[in-house]
Amino acid sequence: MNIFKNYYKIISQNRKFLSKKEMARSIINIVNISKRFVHKVLLDNVNLLIEEKSKIGMIGRNGAGKTTLLKILMGLEEPDDGEIIFSDDVRIGYLRQQGDFDESEKVIDYLTRVTSKESWKCSKIASRFGIDHIKINYNLGSLSSGYRMRVKLAEMMLYEPNFLILDEPSNFLDLNTLIDLENFLMDYNGGFLIVSHDREFLKTTCEKTIEMENGKITYFPGNIEDYFEYKEEKEYTIKKYNKNVEERKAHLERFVERFRYKATKAKAVQSRIKQIEKLKTIEITHPAKNVRIKLPEVPEKKGFALISDDLAVGYGEKIVAESGRIEIARGSRVAVLGQNGEGKTTFLRTIAGRLEPVSGSYNYSYGIKIAYFGEDTYKNVTSNDTVLSYLKKNAKQGLLTQELLTLLGSFLFSGEDVNKDVKVLSGGEMARLSLLAAITQCADVLILDEPTNHLDFETVEALASSLRDYGGTIFFTSHDRTFASMLADTIIEVKDKKLSLYSGDYEAYVYRVRIEALEEEEKELEYQEKNSVKESSNNTEEKNNSNYEERKKIRSKLSKCESMLKKHEKQIEDYKKEEADILKFFETSSSYDDEKSKRLLEVKRLIEETENEWLLVNEEIDSIKAML
Repeated sequence: MNIFKNYYKIISQNRKFLSKKEMARSIINIVNISKRFVHKVLLDNVNLLIEEKSKIGMIGRNGAGKTTLLKILMGLEEPDDGEIIFSDDVRIGYLRQQGDFDESEKVIDYLTRVTSKESWKCSKIASRFGIDHIKINYNLGSLSSGYRMRVKLAEMMLYEPNFLILDEPSNFLDLNTLIDLENFLMDYNGGFLIVSHDREFLKTTCEKTIEMENGKITYFPGNIEDYFEYKEEKEYTIKKYNKNVEERKAHLERFVERFRYKATKAKAVQSRIKQIEKLKTIEITHPAKNVRIKLPEVPEKKGFALISDDLAVGYGEKIVAESGRIEIARGSRVAVLGQNGEGKTTFLRTIAGRLEPVSGSYNYSYGIKIAYFGEDTYKNVTSNDTVLSYLKKNAKQGLLTQELLTLLGSFLFSGEDVNKDVKVLSGGEMARLSLLAAITQCADVLILDEPTNHLDFETVEALASSLRDYGGTIFFTSHDRTFASMLADTIIEVKDKKLSLYSGDYEAYVYRVRIEALEEEEKELEYQEKNSVKESSNNTEEKNNSNYEERKKIRSKLSKCESMLKKHEKQIEDYKKEEADILKFFETSSSYDDEKSKRLLEVKRLIEETENEWLLVNEEIDSIKAML
C-alpha cells in the first residue's frame, strides 16, 4: 500500500465517515504546550486533540519529551506555556511505576486498602491480569516484578478510568505478563495513550501513532507499521524534490555567472536571481530508520561454545533452576526465556562466572573469552573516567578512537556527551555505556541480561541486526519481542525450576505462551463464576463475562494467523536467499547446471505461491482485528 499517497485520503475518509455519524468527541485538548529545561526545548508549542476511545502509541528517541508531556497531562509538572483542557467526564488512569507496598501485606488487602473497593471486586479485576484466587492471597514481598506490575494494573483499573496513560508499561515485564496486558488492552472499551519502545507491543495494541522529535509532535491516523512506511515514502519524495530543486538552482546559477556582466542580459540575470531566492529545499525533520550500528569484527569459530551437565543454579544451597545436559554450538544466539523470578538472570550470572553453581558443572571450549552485561555491571559506578575514556578502558585494545566515537553516537552519546563524567550519568545512560563496553570487548561469548531496556526501538532493531552478524556466541534475555525475534536461533526455557532447550523457534514459543494465557484466564473465570460470594450489579462487567468465550476464540484465531504469517515471511526470505544464491552461481560459473536451473524455476514458483498465501493470511488478520 502506498502510504504517502493515501495519507491524506485516510484523513478525508475519516472526516467523511464522522460527518455521516456523530463527530467523535474529544476528551483531552493539548493547546500550545511548551516546556524548556535549562537550554533544551523539550516541548515547543505542542498541540494535540485526543478523542474518546482513541488507542494511541507514542514513540520518540530518549529525551524527546514523551515522559514530560505525560507528567504535564497528569498534573505532575507545570508547562512553561499553554494549557490542557479536559472534558468534564474524563477519568484518567495512570500506571504508577512505584506502588505504596508493604512487603508483608497480602495482595487482596493492599488492593482493598488503597482503592476502598469490595474484596470480591478487587479479586475479579485482579484475575483479568493473571492474579488468580491463589496468588491474590500472596504477600507482596513474595511476588516477582512482573506480578507486582500486574497488581499496579489491577489497582489502576479499580478506579474505573475511561482513558489510560501508560509510560513504558512493557519495561521489565516478562512475556506472560506482557501478553496478559495486550489481551486486556485489546478488550478495553476506553482509550489510552501508551509510550513504549516495544514495536510489537504497539503494533498489537494501538491504532494511531504519535512521534515526538525536536519539541514537535507528528500525528498519524494509522498504526506504527503504516507510519514507518509513510515516513519512508515521504522521505523519498522529499529527497527527490530537493534533488530537482538543487538541479534547477545549479542551472540558474550557471546562467547568472555566464551573463552577469552583460548589459543586454541584466534584466534576465535579475529574474534568475529572484527565482534562485525562491527555490527552497524541504528539511527532513523525521528521517526514517536512520540508526546504523557497525560493530567490531569477531572471528567465527567452529565446535561447541558451552556444555553443561546436571547444572543447578541458585544462591548458597538454594536451587533456583536446574538442568540435564545442554550443548550450545559456537555462533548460536541463545534467548533465555521464562517468567520473571524463574531464574533467567541467575543462569546468566552463573555461566558468566559471577555466581558459583549450586551443583553440576558447565564448561566452555578452551581459550574462550567472555563479556557480560547486566544490572550489576553498571550500578554504583564510581570511576573518574569520562564516557569516552571509560569505553577506551573497557573496549578491546586496538580499536580506533573514531570507531568508538561512531559507536557512541549510535548508542545516543553525541557531541559533548562523550566528555561527560560517568559519575553524573543517569541510570539509563550508564546502562547504554556499559552495554557498549561489553560488546566492544569482542569476546567469543557475549552474555547480555536485558540489554534493550534503555534503548529506543530504532536502536534496538539496529543492535539486533548488528548482533546477527556477530562472530561469537550470544546468550541473552530480553523483554523486547522484536529484538528476541530478530536475534534468537536457539531457546533455553526456564520454567518450574527447570532449564531446558526448547524445540521450537521464538514465534512458536510466543504462540504457546499466548495459548497458555488464554487457558489460564478461562480456568480462573470459571472459578470466579462458581465461587463468587457476591454478584456485581455492573452491567458492563456482566456483558464482558458473557462475551468472554467469543473473545477468547477470536484472539486464539488471531494468534494462530499471526504465527502463520511469520512462518510465511520466513519461508519467503529463505526462498529469496536461495534464488539469489542460484543466480549468483550462474553469473560466476561458466558451466551449465541442469539441476540448479530446475531448482531456480521451482523456487520462483514457491515464492509466488507463498506470497499469495501471505496475502490471504494478512487479509484474514485484518478481518479478525475488525471483530475485536
